[in-house]
Amino acid sequence: MLENQMFIEYTFSMEDGKVLNYNVKFDRSQETLQPDNAASWTELGFQQCSNCPLNHTDCTHCPIAVDAQDIILSFNEILSFNEADVRVITPEREYSKHCDAQTGLRSLMGFVMATSACPVLSSLRGLAHYHLPFASLDEILFRVTSSYLLVQYYIHQDGGKVDLSLSGLKQQFVEIQTVNYDFLQRIRIASQADSSLDVLSTLFSISSLISFNLDEHLGKLKPLFMHQR
Repeated sequence: MLENQMFIEYTFSMEDGKVLNYNVKFDRSQETLQPDNAASWTELGFQQCSNCPLNHTDCTHCPIAVDAQDIILSFNEILSFNEADVRVITPEREYSKHCDAQTGLRSLMGFVMATSACPVLSSLRGLAHYHLPFASLDEILFRVTSSYLLVQYYIHQDGGKVDLSLSGLKQQFVEIQTVNYDFLQRIRIASQADSSLDVLSTLFSISSLISFNLDEHLGKLKPLFMHQR
């Protein structure tokens, strides 16, 4: 499927009857480059991530902030422990889960951030094309590692030097961890409720685990695959 034709729909049906619906296109480059009605906290220089390679001459607003603005503001009155029925429609299938708001929002924000025009998060774009809502920690580790090794296969095909030690993956997630943490500081000002803050804190924890404890956690998955040798 062509990227610019792909979209994912998230619907949150809250226990109080409130319904939040988001249609997120995979390719949002035009909206990000020319944002309409963007809040001041989305400007690039506002709490800009310490490892951001963008400059104000080329980009006036933070791509993630522009993409996430409506989502963050709509969750202002919703607490992370509020429960919801979350329905996700992808081009291939539908998913549904009764869970706390944080779980659904983490899944939605993960997709939005990975498909944003943020150059630091660009390494996640291919993985986001095969988005898996509500992924567990083990599923995230499996998907992230498999995606990285697929990249190494393509590098090998092109005659490049491959990285089977996953050192490059760990470094990628050091950078992603920085973005998650710094973006959290940005939205502290924009969000009055704790849902979006909890989500960014969780994403920060996951990126920290991958960058510093990847080998340990992959070791726990090893028995599932060694019988294939």
